[in-house]
Amino acid sequence: MKALAIVVFCFLGLLDGVAQYVAPEVSSKPKWLWHENLFYGGGLGLGFGNVTAVNANPQVGVRMTKHLGAGVGFDYNFVGRTGLNIQTFGPSAFVRAKPLPFLVAQAEYVHVFASERFNTIEAKYNFPMFLLGGGYFSGTENGGFFMMLMWDLIGDPISPFPDPMFRAGVSIGF
Repeated sequence: MKALAIVVFCFLGLLDGVAQYVAPEVSSKPKWLWHENLFYGGGLGLGFGNVTAVNANPQVGVRMTKHLGAGVGFDYNFVGRTGLNIQTFGPSAFVRAKPLPFLVAQAEYVHVFASERFNTIEAKYNFPMFLLGGGYFSGTENGGFFMMLMWDLIGDPISPFPDPMFRAGVSIGF
């Protein structure tokens, strides 16, 4: 009789546990996948005349929300004429926001490595830049063209770049 009572109590305990089980909800919201949210872009500049200028800054990023993305890039600049040239290059990390369909804002950290040559004299140096700015965006959610003014908040005195800097480029996927 004692054994029968134990079996009945165990069975009732199992029924109680099963009655409290709640199946997990199946979300109708699609899962966010980083590789489906990549965006690409950057800028390219060329100038010829008394001074030759070349600029390239490819970027790749991940769109975290409809209005916010972050990524990395690489900046390269060359400015030269007879007897004088300056080359700068370096990695960058940025956060970009589009609070309105036509407005873009960006914060970017760049570490610049520079090489200057005047006839036979060469100097190499490096410096940080923290750029903050914004501007106009023309396009759709899937990409477009942007123009920005960006200010260097560090303002290192050895930087050869003007302040503010004008940037223009394309963005594909953001």
